[in-house]
Amino acid sequence: MQPGFSISFVRRGLPALLLIAAGIALSIVFKKSSAWPAETKLLMYALALVLGVGGTTLFGSYVRQRPLSSMKTQLISSALMVAILLVAKR
Repeated sequence: MQPGFSISFVRRGLPALLLIAAGIALSIVFKKSSAWPAETKLLMYALALVLGVGGTTLFGSYVRQRPLSSMKTQLISSALMVAILLVAKR
């Protein structure tokens, strides 16, 4: 942790929790059988993954009190995880 560096909950923690909740809500809504076209369901599933995984990375930076620029490995691994899940979904 860098001296003097502090991230408030309102700036990073709360938006991260909202992103995670939005990702979960989208995945639940579009996972159920509905009249939505298959392409729309796939796009919404991808968006839900990006929101959820992005939110967890943001929340991790809040918990560790580190700037996102110092978390390159975690950001890259999150992006790879989303890509693998999307490829496996097809």
